[in-house]
Amino acid sequence: MEISITLKKINKSFKDKTIFSDLSYEFYKNNYHLVGKNGVGKSTLLRLLVGLDSPDSGSILLNNQFLMDSNTNQYAKKIFYVPDDLDIYPFLTGLEFLSWITKVRTNNPDEINTLIDKLELKQSQNTSIADMSFGTKKKFLLASALIGQPDFIILDEPFNGLDKHSQQVLLTILEEKAVSSGIIVTTHHDSNLALLNPLKIQILDKKLSQEEAYRV
Repeated sequence: MEISITLKKINKSFKDKTIFSDLSYEFYKNNYHLVGKNGVGKSTLLRLLVGLDSPDSGSILLNNQFLMDSNTNQYAKKIFYVPDDLDIYPFLTGLEFLSWITKVRTNNPDEINTLIDKLELKQSQNTSIADMSFGTKKKFLLASALIGQPDFIILDEPFNGLDKHSQQVLLTILEEKAVSSGIIVTTHHDSNLALLNPLKIQILDKKLSQEEAYRV
């Protein structure tokens, strides 16, 4: 079965502001760059896709199964998400955080070692998350989304706080993951995505329209 996230007639508002109106779209195993003006609803859309927010009306399906009917643990193993804010467990060390994620998903500690080496996190692995710099904390959070092989990896502004070398390393890892996962990214760093050659989709007039899709 082909992996997919399907949005059907989604409506979403906050107070008096309509964010999405009758939005329908289908994401497949592809690379997507989600764009739009500030405040148009990019982060809200990602939260809807991963089940952290609910539409006012309409349906969201993962692999043709309604999101509301999905087992939470199984759903968490199928979609990995990194938000733009870094609200993660401050009392854990970086290694403890990744070990916990690994036990939930794959129980394969070799993945942790590989990601720690690639993202150059060895010197920080025993540091408390609360004591990390923004960039280091961001790399541990990104590493948590790269453990295992989900159906979709969804990243909100993943390059913020990363130096150019770390950005390139992340892109290379995402390219490897894209062999069997869909990738959905929001970023203002358009040039960084050339390696992924993503489909560029724009939130416009409270919808995602296939006619707005084009290659970078």
